[in-house]
Amino acid sequence: MSRTRCSRAARILALVYVAAMAAGGFATGAHGPSPVDSLLSGLAQPGLNILYVFVLMPLAALLGDSGEGAGEAAGAALACGLGAAVNVLLLWTVVRFARAAGAELPACRKRRTPLR
Repeated sequence: MSRTRCSRAARILALVYVAAMAAGGFATGAHGPSPVDSLLSGLAQPGLNILYVFVLMPLAALLGDSGEGAGEAAGAALACGLGAAVNVLLLWTVVRFARAAGAELPACRKRRTPLR
């Protein structure tokens, strides 16, 4: 029962993190460059890099870069929010892998035979 409560709290925390990052990205995009921009970029960093390399760069190569600066606030909010969502998915994957490996560890120890 505590695992259910813990996973529910983790889901709520993940949603709050993604929403806060999107709201922060929108605020910094609307007000222009500020010192908070580097903080937001740092908090969304691993997911933002994955998003740029595997999604945005191929799209820019296929469709061409228009170079228009319109929608900067919405673009910053989308980038920060999606980067945070990718971070949540990365963390979820690591936790699931660790749980699966931990569940298999006792069975692996039982199967191990002593060396002669």
